[in-house]
Amino acid sequence: MSTPFALSSVAATDWQPCGVGHVAVYGTLRAGGINDIARLRPGIACIGRTTLTGTLHDLGYYPGLQLVGTQQVLAEVYPLDAALEQALDGIEGLWPTDVGEYTKRILTVPVALTGGGTQMMAVLVYEALPTTVQHAPVVPASDWLAWYAGKGVQHPGTAFTLNTLQNRK
Repeated sequence: MSTPFALSSVAATDWQPCGVGHVAVYGTLRAGGINDIARLRPGIACIGRTTLTGTLHDLGYYPGLQLVGTQQVLAEVYPLDAALEQALDGIEGLWPTDVGEYTKRILTVPVALTGGGTQMMAVLVYEALPTTVQHAPVVPASDWLAWYAGKGVQHPGTAFTLNTLQNRK
């Protein structure tokens, strides 16, 4: 696995895509999560799964992953275009205003493809900033959705849609 690098956050008027063609999601954006990526892009298909190495934190109703540590965290990989990336930036609080919770990272990881085989891919990952997770407990599991479901807590949030995000602009 390559070393991640940060992408600087930019003002809304200066928004630019990160330039990679895939995103790895590990929390509420996974299939079945409150912000299931298919709600943003109906018909989108997971192309495979990977594990991200770091430390997964419990931020209440969603997780935060720091790419520091040795925990193996399950992530689903989806195709990414500029419109979807901008919508994801809205969910993660990076656009149109950066709320200081996450940063964007590009990692090159092996992806177990749904059709079989493994392929190295550059993927966008939303990493929690150190101040976001400094007091958050570590999730003692690699699969955040399964762990959260096991807590038996009803998620209070409303799922994001492209309309929700467009109305926030």
